[in-house]
Amino acid sequence: MQKRFRLQKRIVCALMCIFMVSAVFGGCGQEKTPAVSENSETVQGPISMEPAPVLDYEVPVLMPGVLVDRIGYEASGTKLMIVRGNNLPKEFSIVDATTGEVVFTGKLEEQMYDEENDEYNSYGDFSAFTAEGTYYIDCDVVGRSYPFVIEEKLYENLMAETIAELTAAGKNLESGDLAEVCECVSVLLLSYELFGDVYNNGTAEGAEPQFISLMKEYIIWLLAQQDSQTGAVLTDGQIDKELTAWFSAVLAKFSYTYQKFDNTYATVCLQAADRAWNYLQKEEDVPVETMFYAAAELYRATGQYAYHKEVKNLGSGVILDADCKAQVLGALTYAFTKRNVDVDICANMMQVLFARAEEIAVGAKENIYMTGSSLQEGEETLLWDMILVATIDYVITNHEYATMIEDHLHYLSGENEKAECLVSWSAKYDGMEADSVDKLAGYVMMLSEILSHRQEE
Repeated sequence: MQKRFRLQKRIVCALMCIFMVSAVFGGCGQEKTPAVSENSETVQGPISMEPAPVLDYEVPVLMPGVLVDRIGYEASGTKLMIVRGNNLPKEFSIVDATTGEVVFTGKLEEQMYDEENDEYNSYGDFSAFTAEGTYYIDCDVVGRSYPFVIEEKLYENLMAETIAELTAAGKNLESGDLAEVCECVSVLLLSYELFGDVYNNGTAEGAEPQFISLMKEYIIWLLAQQDSQTGAVLTDGQIDKELTAWFSAVLAKFSYTYQKFDNTYATVCLQAADRAWNYLQKEEDVPVETMFYAAAELYRATGQYAYHKEVKNLGSGVILDADCKAQVLGALTYAFTKRNVDVDICANMMQVLFARAEEIAVGAKENIYMTGSSLQEGEETLLWDMILVATIDYVITNHEYATMIEDHLHYLSGENEKAECLVSWSAKYDGMEADSVDKLAGYVMMLSEILSHRQEE
């Protein structure tokens, strides 16, 4: 950064002092900007030749030195926080946000240097502290964290909040949301298939769970997007072949799940999926991966040889791309079906997914944030990674994977480079918006896996 002349530098420094003073939390438990670590920089502009100062500097972004899950932690669960800065203390204190009383003191562990961010990092474990309430963490030199809560049923409440957001989003869908809705429903139905007990809790035997009723609302919207003459789906008045294949897969997947609640409506959905498939059979340049997904879902739902033949034609000799969502979803459906399958196709595809899950786990071990990727790679990448890990954890029941999913949830809730909360939609958190239903589905998948493990413990 270039230096300015003295007057402008003094103004910037004065403003920094104002920001530093306003960064201190009061004892009332309300959320304010946290105190800033000493490595915060003043951003300055070029030298001006004007006779009067030109205040065209940028206000620096003030980042907290103490990172916590801004939503909070379950009382009986593991609770970690991260500290960063150029000069780290040896201890941290948990302070009651209402009374200002120090209620717990712990030691910071394993201080290490982060070359990428030119800072030192450490972490503190306060799992032993289980009292419910609202708190913040205070560290000498580094400052204070954002406030957070400790609750007994935090994840259940967060799941309810996220499903409520899905319900609200479903009432305001537009034609341009078709791709997101297809991916959203696919992931949510996969989550229900793997961790159904989480969603069925409190539902009378044989009754339709509220979650499935929500999925039906999305399906009703999807059915309205199908062209009555061709069976294809339209975007901006034009037939979209790839989305037609997604539509076929999703409607068949829902039909398979919904048949035990309402076989008649499930048949309507299956017929719509078949019509879309028949349209695509006459077309060229339809993505192979999406056709594979549709064929796998139709085969599982019907058991018809023609669909299985297509699965084998589209899947034989193909190396699964773990980042191709349609292909992965198709592979999982094919592997989980109770019908006859090509063992080699299943084995080859699942081997790729197992390898990818382990790759994510190795990356998480080497990262202070305990994640296999970061916000720099995008929130969508993080969520897809956790969908894969949650699925593999269901297959092999790996405690390490279960812990890793919870670590990623903490990361998305504030223990990240930007200290942003991306997993809640309450107005009290900044920088956070439910901008797509497919992201909401990713959060629900993570929470369903965590809650499923809680039920088993």
